[in-house]
Amino acid sequence: MAGSLQDQLLGAGLIKDQKAKNIKTNKRKAEKKSRKTNTELENEAAKLGEEAREAQRLKSQALNEETRKAKELKEITAQIRQIIEMNSVFKGKGDDLVIYNFTDFNKVKAIYVTSKNHDLVSRGRLAIARLKDVYHLIPAEAAVKIQERDEGSIVLLNDAKENTDTTVEDDPYAEFQIPDDLMW
Repeated sequence: MAGSLQDQLLGAGLIKDQKAKNIKTNKRKAEKKSRKTNTELENEAAKLGEEAREAQRLKSQALNEETRKAKELKEITAQIRQIIEMNSVFKGKGDDLVIYNFTDFNKVKAIYVTSKNHDLVSRGRLAIARLKDVYHLIPAEAAVKIQERDEGSIVLLNDAKENTDTTVEDDPYAEFQIPDDLMW
């Protein structure tokens, strides 16, 4: 397999003698013209190789970006799980539990908590977080940290400012007392 590519193609019978002569003539003319005008010959193979390298580089960058985003999402999920597990508040057990109703994905869900925790959730001091379809009570500060990473993990976080006991001047029901045993 010695010789140029052109000789090899001629030997294999893939091109004819006249075609090979035309290619040599065109190549010599192009070289002569480039010497006269002091320009370099265009190397199509190098150009195609450079385009292929550029396409490969762009593809590699896109794949790296996708991998980086997947890794980042995995890290955020692990951070959320750790925050929930470390800050989970005991819901209570026994017969003294009360039910707290809330919505999750447009469905009404219920969680049994102590009356103290019920009050804290209502006032916005505790929040309800979802971890693998299990609901946990966590402090509001931890819920804010989780919401910074992913809002979908926090199911309920009442605004503590809304729940402060302030009287409205034009409240027509201000003179009526709310019963102590009323549960919403």
